[in-house]
Amino acid sequence: MESITKPKLIFFQFRHDQNLPGFTLLHRQQHVKCLSEFFEVILIHEDCDYQKICDKYQPDLTLFENAGNILDGCRPTIRNTHTHSQIPKLGLLNADAWCNSRAVFLSDMEHWGVETFFSICVTAAEHTPEIARNLFVWPNFIDAEIYRDYDEPKIVPVLFTGADYALYPWRQKIIKCVSQYYPSLICPHLGYGKRSTARMIYGEQYAHTINASWFVPTCGTIAKEIVRKHFEIPASRACLITEQSPALEAAGFVDMQNCVFADEHNVLDKLDYLFQNQDELESIINAGYHLVHSRHTLKQRDQIFQWFNLQKNLKPHQTVIQTSPFEPLTVVEKSSGLTNSHIRCNGLSLMLIHQGDKELESHRYDKAEVSYLKCLYHVGIMHEPKLRLAICSLYKGDAEKSLEWIIPLIKCILEIYKALDPDPVEWAYFIVSLLCLGELEEAKKRCDEFPSLSHIELDRVRWVVNLLTNATNPYVSPSCWQVSRASVHHLPTQNLNEWTKNICLMFRACGQSSLAIKLEAISLDNQLLELDDKNLGNSVGEKLKPSDMIQSILSGVLSKNLKRRNNKVSIRTDFRKRLSNKIRKISYKLLSPLNLLEARFGYFLPCDISEIRNDEFFSTIKELTGKEDVKTILLIGASLGEGMTDSVLNIAQKSIQDVTVFCLNGLTPQFTKLQKRYAANSSTVKFYQLPLNSTDSFTIDIEDCIKKIKVENEIDCFDMVLIDLSEVASDIELSNSNFYEPKFFILEDINTLQGCREYHYLSSAHTYILESQNPCLRGGHAIFKRIS
Repeated sequence: MESITKPKLIFFQFRHDQNLPGFTLLHRQQHVKCLSEFFEVILIHEDCDYQKICDKYQPDLTLFENAGNILDGCRPTIRNTHTHSQIPKLGLLNADAWCNSRAVFLSDMEHWGVETFFSICVTAAEHTPEIARNLFVWPNFIDAEIYRDYDEPKIVPVLFTGADYALYPWRQKIIKCVSQYYPSLICPHLGYGKRSTARMIYGEQYAHTINASWFVPTCGTIAKEIVRKHFEIPASRACLITEQSPALEAAGFVDMQNCVFADEHNVLDKLDYLFQNQDELESIINAGYHLVHSRHTLKQRDQIFQWFNLQKNLKPHQTVIQTSPFEPLTVVEKSSGLTNSHIRCNGLSLMLIHQGDKELESHRYDKAEVSYLKCLYHVGIMHEPKLRLAICSLYKGDAEKSLEWIIPLIKCILEIYKALDPDPVEWAYFIVSLLCLGELEEAKKRCDEFPSLSHIELDRVRWVVNLLTNATNPYVSPSCWQVSRASVHHLPTQNLNEWTKNICLMFRACGQSSLAIKLEAISLDNQLLELDDKNLGNSVGEKLKPSDMIQSILSGVLSKNLKRRNNKVSIRTDFRKRLSNKIRKISYKLLSPLNLLEARFGYFLPCDISEIRNDEFFSTIKELTGKEDVKTILLIGASLGEGMTDSVLNIAQKSIQDVTVFCLNGLTPQFTKLQKRYAANSSTVKFYQLPLNSTDSFTIDIEDCIKKIKVENEIDCFDMVLIDLSEVASDIELSNSNFYEPKFFILEDINTLQGCREYHYLSSAHTYILESQNPCLRGGHAIFKRIS
């Protein structure tokens, strides 16, 4: 029989370090294996000349990969991609839908002349809607040679495998719930980078372990994505327990037929039922196995091949669309108005951003910041909440803080990933921040960089700078504007009038009232309301070379004088202060109704009779203090009347072992009162006050105090360090500190700017693991344990 000649595909793939974890390299190999089912694949990993490559291999199709936030590799430099226009080009976004590398992908595709994209994520269009029209999905899949039935005896009731940090809130809840009641095998996940991953199981060993298990829970991150585990688990003949989502339903998963959709409220009931009804459990496992092996192996992932075949015979008035990630591509008439249909999963990260956007639109900046910071708590590399936090800072009058958010985003794209140009919206608000600092000339200079980079936000900012610096020039009609570069930032829609008013609000908040007045006057003269907002075109822009000005601004941000803390004023605090002394004399018979009031209004009773004793956070601290032989506690931000301070001191005093608490804070009224209250306990509660003018370098002052504590008390290492971030006057830079290294690091109020930073620093530190966390309890808390 004559063999069928496959079309030739050149795959420009990232060159990765071979020391990466084995499962990461295996996933890359499986992509090539899948493409090889349909194409003759030629891999190119090195820098090259596109024209010469095409001349040599005569391909039918070329595919350009962006490989996400794996930095232990190298993106190839590809020259002369404007040649061979007859060869169709595709871009492959091989990254999480929220990945910080998306801006690099958009920049590369623009410069390489690629206009059609595929993503491995079904939620990619939801996260980057500006490319949704040209975006197709090449969903995750399994290699049936690895993930199959090995006839292993079912000896593991419940298997937990994969990461379970803040990116996976569903997993965190399920593992905590199920492992308390069912024997569970928990396989650690040691990360994705160059770390010791030799202990991790993957490939056939991983498939054998799944095959030996009855139930294996997994989820699709906060994005409700479809990840490989959703297919690997049923393919290895185990029962998939997962979070319900539109993406999984589109893939054919049905609750209690071929999988189990569950949450923390009903997962135990469903496990109980299925373990008691073995026949039904076997039926679900068999149906899940059949679903994956018939629809979701690499042999069924022919979407790129379908696109190639359809576009070959495409007429000028036709276009190719995808109605579902798991349905065949089809050709439609352009006049029909039909475009790619994308699934909306409404994951937690996007919900938090949308919630923050509503607060921002209503000028409730503090509430908006809380939503954006909660999003960052779950996914620290995501650019969207960071840019919005910068915008909040501008509205609140802190342009330096805005730059502190924006400059790392630009550096990430230009210096770490080495893209040719930045995200246009990030560049736009970098320039706005310069204007809010009064740096008109620097702003104009930055407007002139990347002249071909265009987006509606950047075009408007350039227009503002032109008005403010050269108002005598006539305004160029926008009728000639062309198509803009896509951005990862999809900001709420504003017409030009609304947008200009908001820029003027930022100017005034940042002390640039003269700019606001000038912009309002000039824009009125230019008949602002009649302007038609469109976008400028793109072409290759010059690479950014950060000037001394940017570096000095950044340096100024990092070394600026830190502001004094505003006294916290709340009804709860006032209520507590007025009643605390009287309540101590109240009969314990009244505690029940008072505790009910605490549940509604917050804790106000003294610690020894308050319901705070049963609080999840403080119960954990109490348990750790006894179980882990804690004898020295450093409490940074100690203050009378604050829950953490009162609870920790109460726990220490009632401990059966000798515990010494070192209280550290600046000279505040509540810290002074705290010292007076515990004056008689000088052997167990010791106070250290920061310098009166602790503003130039708060971190250094704390470190000096800690050195003093260690020397005076002959301490090498604290057993526990607690930081009440709501009571700390300024930033504590844990990453720059060499004076902590306690057995336990405990953060309260992690849903703040500083809390978010320190949480992610400790999460990424190789010397600490996350012991416990709850971002939804009051201001959020996290407990980290040092690895021996």
